[in-house]
Amino acid sequence: MLSTLLTVCGLVASGMAACPDIPALDVFDAAQYIGHWYEIQKYPLFGESSDTCGQANYTAEADGSISLVNRGIKPDGSLDFITGTAVAKDPAHPAELTVHFDQGSVGAYNVIRTDYTASALVYSCVNILGIKFEYAWFLSREPTMDQAVQDEYIKILADAGSDISRLEVTLQNCGNLF
Repeated sequence: MLSTLLTVCGLVASGMAACPDIPALDVFDAAQYIGHWYEIQKYPLFGESSDTCGQANYTAEADGSISLVNRGIKPDGSLDFITGTAVAKDPAHPAELTVHFDQGSVGAYNVIRTDYTASALVYSCVNILGIKFEYAWFLSREPTMDQAVQDEYIKILADAGSDISRLEVTLQNCGNLF
């Protein structure tokens, strides 16, 4: 009983901690970033089902925004998806995007690292009523990612004080969902 209480207290305390300072890229070229990405690892979203094969497709729009479609396979084998639009909050910070999902939610999408052709690290953290909601995604242009790149991304998160024990590997055994 005491260990359960201590675990719950620890989870509440960690959730109330300040967001780590993990700056987005100063220079970001959305035209190079668009296209198909596979989710390799992530901090799970609050209330998210345990989808496999998470993938995203980004498309440039004429108004400068980026349309997005995220897809995955639900545990029951059915296709899960969400659509939305991403826009830079401030042109001086082009890698700090706000995503407006079509079902009504809004989220931050900060590109921390990318080489555009192989991998990207995306991070978001917000405190709402004193509770920290922290998300990270390791994205790859292929269903796999070099372990050295994953280790680099883990180090970036850990060095900033992010709780890397929350990282989950996303199974990619479904082929291209697009």
